[in-house]
Amino acid sequence: MGRFCPVVGAGCDHGGVLRLRRTSWPRELTEAVAVASRHSPGGKEDVLAAVQLIDGNWVAGSRAALYLPTETEGAVRRVGWEKIERAGWDSEESVLRVYETTSFGTPLRATELKVEDPGRFGQLLRERIDASVLVQRHVPLAGKKGVRVVGRRNPSDPNAPVSWNFVLDKGLEPTQPGLVDSAEAALAAVRDEFGV
Repeated sequence: MGRFCPVVGAGCDHGGVLRLRRTSWPRELTEAVAVASRHSPGGKEDVLAAVQLIDGNWVAGSRAALYLPTETEGAVRRVGWEKIERAGWDSEESVLRVYETTSFGTPLRATELKVEDPGRFGQLLRERIDASVLVQRHVPLAGKKGVRVVGRRNPSDPNAPVSWNFVLDKGLEPTQPGLVDSAEAALAAVRDEFGV
């Protein structure tokens, strides 16, 4: 006679002990994340949430990083949460857009993820990006227009280094005389103010 498990979606081991299944993603994804994270500061990372894309690929998140699909089958690319500028969900197009920080003066690296519903993964994405922001300050440089200075740290490691970047408001260009110097001075002032 079979054993009864009192929780729907749970399995019982041979000793009758309740064992919850906490993953709904394939083993191949877990293995790809393990490979991509093995040289990260914290070592091997566990997937906290994942979602399958319309094209069949998967995207995943851990405490420390986002794992994006690559063109190599079965491989993922690790991006620390502190390297994600922002993300947005477009429900009309069923697209989750992720923007990675880049060197000043270069466009953000954008990745479009076609997914029916980001669900729990979308919640993790928002929470971890927000948790990575330590300091965010707008500094006017030309009237009300200016620069947004942002200091980020990987939210899984309170001792991780802080990465700094700044983003110019629309209408300001890095080629304008003296603008980059003013933006760098603003960044230095914010870093000094917060001692980070």
